[in-house]
Amino acid sequence: MDATDEGARPAGLLGIGRLLLGGASGGALLEVLGVPAGMLIGSVLGSALVNQPWTRRMRPARLPLAARQIGLTAVGLASGVLLTLDSIISTAAIAVPVVLAYLALTALNLVFITILMSRYRVDPVTAVLAVTPGGLAEVSAIALDKGADVGIVLSVHAVRLFSLVLVVLPILLLVLS
Repeated sequence: MDATDEGARPAGLLGIGRLLLGGASGGALLEVLGVPAGMLIGSVLGSALVNQPWTRRMRPARLPLAARQIGLTAVGLASGVLLTLDSIISTAAIAVPVVLAYLALTALNLVFITILMSRYRVDPVTAVLAVTPGGLAEVSAIALDKGADVGIVLSVHAVRLFSLVLVVLPILLLVLS
């Protein structure tokens, strides 16, 4: 191991520490403020904010594969404990409208995929994943696995998630209450 390898390890740990601090701080702030999905949205914003190259010497940090896998496993566990036989049966009772909604969404997504590919020269895998319905963690994991442009995929999904949580949800709650 040479001197450059030794110097790279603490910088990597500092970068990971910076990401954890930024993500935890952003998540805690939005959670305390009562923003729906505040922990998720805040951790995305917080880690993205602290990972920007604010100076010429600063390099964006990357999580090691094992850390990403542990995080995705935690998301899977948190979601899995909410999936019950009752929830599956409840969904089965409304299966026809759900299937029709997904078919309509798929048709609309095909239009957006075509626009992304033809007008903006986005590769097919990135275009499909950018408009695929799903959670931010799940879609980003698939994007990483499939070699998509994760920045584009996450940007589109972040806009969707933020607009749903910060604009559409408050309007719906106001109208429906």
